[in-house]
Amino acid sequence: MKFSQLNAFKAIIECQTVTAAAERLHLSQPAVSRLLSSLEQRLGFKLFIRKGNRLVLSDEGQAFSLEVAKVFDAVSGLDEAAISIRSNHFGSLNIAAMPLLSNAYLPRVLARFLSNAPKLKIGFKTYRSGDVVRHVQSQTTDIGFAFIDNTSIAGVKAQRVECECVCLIPASSPLAKHQVIDIYDIADQVLIRHEKDATQRRIDALLRRYNLSTIEQIEVSLASTAAALVREGLGIAITDPFTGVIDSEHAHVVMRPLVFSLPFEFDILYPALKPIHRHAESFIEHFMLLADALDIQLKIGPMRDLDQPPVALPHNSPQLAASCK
Repeated sequence: MKFSQLNAFKAIIECQTVTAAAERLHLSQPAVSRLLSSLEQRLGFKLFIRKGNRLVLSDEGQAFSLEVAKVFDAVSGLDEAAISIRSNHFGSLNIAAMPLLSNAYLPRVLARFLSNAPKLKIGFKTYRSGDVVRHVQSQTTDIGFAFIDNTSIAGVKAQRVECECVCLIPASSPLAKHQVIDIYDIADQVLIRHEKDATQRRIDALLRRYNLSTIEQIEVSLASTAAALVREGLGIAITDPFTGVIDSEHAHVVMRPLVFSLPFEFDILYPALKPIHRHAESFIEHFMLLADALDIQLKIGPMRDLDQPPVALPHNSPQLAASCK
């Protein structure tokens, strides 16, 4: 059964004469008649009966026309699908991220991203950084967000992202009146510590360098937990700007920049054995646009294979940046 036969059948139904159907299809009348005849021969029954100058569907033709309508509805659906594909509104994207970004920031990025691609199917999974790397390495995940060290990892490309840490402070604290936070302001405060954290180690080194100390009462594993404790007024926290900006939207928390430089670094990962997914590129663009809208200043390193060492991004040295009072 040929589509041209079905098209001729549909045109005759709508035009009610072979002559009018031929004009619509830009074919000769004999050509349309042959298409109808060959279709009827294949089906084994008459599709029309003649009433005067008009062709009217037979009972069998009426039943068959309902099935043909489904075919043309499906063809119309293909046009819509093609438009969606051209507009990047169709397909799938698999994301794996460490908890720090997946708890709040990435869901906000995803909401903006999907507003322009409502039919896209998303896999959005949260793992520890080592598991994120393994999922990207398997080539089944399109984007990963993770902390990585300098060990060699085959099959993964990465971009180093660097930004500056901020300080979260209870709104009721006297420190909330400060416009910026110096290392001396942190001294003798309850500083919510981050367990096994590179940022925490840098803070500790800086405190030792200036012979300062904090009150060590609470230690947490997640930045989101530290932010929640700040909301409860239990201490201050030095954290990444993604957590800081979003949590400072809460009425009981204020965010302040640090006088000294305290870099926060992570990597955006891609499977190396296939081209970067077009939806992944769009998602990362939304990631950067939201950071810009929230006034989070990002430094983005060049794309590299993870079997190569990362390129260090220039930043101020913490030991030189602290002011002296």
